Amino acid sequence: YYITNNLSLMTSSSSPSLSSQYLIPLILLALYIRICISFAPHSGQSKPPMFGDYEAQRHWQEITVNLPITDWYRNTTDNDLLYWGLDYPPLTALHSKVMGHVAETVNGSWVQLHGSRGEESYEHKIFMRVTVLVSELVHLTPLFLLLSPSTCPFSSLFLLAITPSQPLIDHGHFQYNSISLGLTLLAVLALKHGWVCTGSAMFSLALNYKQMSLYHALPFFFFILGPRYNSWSGVRELVKVGVTVVLTFALCWLPFVDTAGDVLTRMFPFNRGLFEDKVANFWCSISVVVKVREIFSRITLVRAALFFTLVSVLPSQLLLFRESTPHKFILALTNSALGFFLFSFHVHEKTILIPLATIVLLYNDKRTNGQTNGQNNELTVSLPVVWFTVIATFSMWPLLLKDGLYMMYIAGMGLYLTTVYILFKQQLYSTSVLLFMLSVLGCVILHLLEIYVEPTERYPHIYPTLNSLYSAGHFALFFCYFNYRQIVD
Repeated sequence: YYITNNLSLMTSSSSPSLSSQYLIPLILLALYIRICISFAPHSGQSKPPMFGDYEAQRHWQEITVNLPITDWYRNTTDNDLLYWGLDYPPLTALHSKVMGHVAETVNGSWVQLHGSRGEESYEHKIFMRVTVLVSELVHLTPLFLLLSPSTCPFSSLFLLAITPSQPLIDHGHFQYNSISLGLTLLAVLALKHGWVCTGSAMFSLALNYKQMSLYHALPFFFFILGPRYNSWSGVRELVKVGVTVVLTFALCWLPFVDTAGDVLTRMFPFNRGLFEDKVANFWCSISVVVKVREIFSRITLVRAALFFTLVSVLPSQLLLFRESTPHKFILALTNSALGFFLFSFHVHEKTILIPLATIVLLYNDKRTNGQTNGQNNELTVSLPVVWFTVIATFSMWPLLLKDGLYMMYIAGMGLYLTTVYILFKQQLYSTSVLLFMLSVLGCVILHLLEIYVEPTERYPHIYPTLNSLYSAGHFALFFCYFNYRQIVD
């Protein structure tokens, strides 16, 4: 409460060391928020027989500890792939094995083959929550370093610490997104300092932890290629990058050489559908009017998704190839991830965390507020970034409600929006802030309708559908806006 009510004073301070002074407390605040969220229910809690993502992560530990590596991605008597079969790249499997051995040391019953299904004891929950909390350091460290604490205003770092979306998924719903996102941010940090091979290795590790890191692959490729393709010294550096990438992939895949086909089949499950639940993207939105999954074959939809995705992301990547600056790189990462989220095949609602991971790097970039004169230029943080963060969190509301995380959602959004109000209260009547407030009001109205108006029998899923349509409309506008910013900035 004290820090929030003194944000304006801290922001206006001329001391360049202020943000650095508060860096450790802010990281501790971010960790504290995550600890608080971890006391909430997790995905699938007390919901047999499949439970949820919490059980999936525990089950992978069980499989990797008890079965030979050749059976991890293969359907066998002891590994029923229909029960949370491994569907992420090798690094996730190896990470699960390490955690599984730790769990086995603490309490062998937690990973007992077949006998541990649905394990939800209090002690086990503490163990699992701690593993996510430790992995969070991989994410938070590069995130705060990338915002340059010595020059970044305190307000941006404070918003970064209390951003609710990723903590609600990793520490509430239960996943390890912080590792792949953290490795990606480490790669961005390395490239910012000119450590091209290190950055290439970090991003290769991200790809080998979660295949959704492919959303960021094209910007990395063009940012590294752009300034180096037309000189011999640059070509030599590209060769080093190529060798680094090949060696990193080889190290990750070497134990899986004999089962590489099974791994790839699990990683890219084209038989699982165009989208999952009510995700706020193009395909789910258009399906409200045109039932594309019923009209077109799966292979046609795969090709259509590939075509639309490439058409949407290639312009920004070609711009990055022509002008490979750090600012353009962050915008290209954002535009690529948003394009993939909106148009690619089999997208989850949680996938919005991927574009959000790089968008928050623009918290302190006032250029994203626009170039017009007036009050808008006086905003202390980037309004589009704040706006996107709010809508991204709102778009995951149906999933969070399903998991029983509504109180954490309300608390997280309440703290975030209260802070935003304090930061923007001097510009409340500027056009951009008024539009933002109307957008947030729309979210509130949808929440109130869901609370007080029962859905009809004909439209039982009306509120998740309205949520996805409202969010998808915003994401489409954000996609256009950030592409525009990449052109004009």
